[in-house]
Amino acid sequence: MSTAARADALRASVIVPCRDAAAVLPRTLAALDAQTLAPGAFEVVVVDDGSSDATAEIAEQWAGAARPRVVRQPNRGLAAARNRGAAAARGGVLLFLDADVIARTDLVARHLDRHAASPAPLAVQGRTVPTPETLTTPFMRLSTARDRGAPGRPRDLSPLHVVGRNLSVTAAAHRAVGGFDEGFVGYGFEDVEYALRLRRAGTRIVSEPAAVGLHHHPLTVEAAVRRQRANGRAAVYFWRTHGRPIWLGLHLELHPVLLPLKRLVYGTGVVPRLARRVRPWAERRRADALLDECYRVLLWEAYYQGVFEALREPAPEAPRTPRAAL
Repeated sequence: MSTAARADALRASVIVPCRDAAAVLPRTLAALDAQTLAPGAFEVVVVDDGSSDATAEIAEQWAGAARPRVVRQPNRGLAAARNRGAAAARGGVLLFLDADVIARTDLVARHLDRHAASPAPLAVQGRTVPTPETLTTPFMRLSTARDRGAPGRPRDLSPLHVVGRNLSVTAAAHRAVGGFDEGFVGYGFEDVEYALRLRRAGTRIVSEPAAVGLHHHPLTVEAAVRRQRANGRAAVYFWRTHGRPIWLGLHLELHPVLLPLKRLVYGTGVVPRLARRVRPWAERRRADALLDECYRVLLWEAYYQGVFEALREPAPEAPRTPRAAL
């Protein structure tokens, strides 16, 4: 490979999919302006996924060092927005960074360093931690506790542990698997499914705990419940389009052998009703262990509402994005 070709291969395209992100996007773009790399080492592609606010206008008028190129599309979901950004990208490394992830100054450099050290196709999972100002409610404080743990050391990573909001991959590897499956139109599992196909195609997946982004995404319990319901629907789509393998059904906790117990616990409403009654008492008394269990029950109830809804619907005839067989 020539020196010029090698330089292009190690140039990053930071792809920022957005929907109604006007409140947080200036902070995200300012963080990309402040990266330790020279602006020529990476580009920024903002994909506006049918926003109803000023997201696209903010990106188009941004005059900072990392001035983005802006691509607009009707609302088609996160998977489609990432694919649209990848199609517009010019770099050899695609760095998918959600609009609410505020990059530390060396995030892009950390990703590129890992790719530069690997002669083979690579996917790099960065780390995200919640911004301090989002931790003002009991729900956020408890639900993000794992994100605030020790960062650990770089290591090979299972596809089942991939999170797409701070993830880079070589452009060639992305193209080889056909990108994200655009059949995922709601929240959940599009990143894990993508990572499974990357691994099957021979792409090594590694963690890079030093590539840190601050995740500014405060959630109420009610918003988290809505998201988990969508997550349940996405899990069924994921399982069905890969041929209903036993191991995946067990991992997603929706295999038919598990569902009678799940219906008993979450479908009858008895346990969730108890959790709803106990939750206010536990919040007032800061009984964190009990409160955390109440939140878990409510989120699992929502997940299985989505699962049961989707299972009653006809299965899709074929996946919308080609994929390697599992």
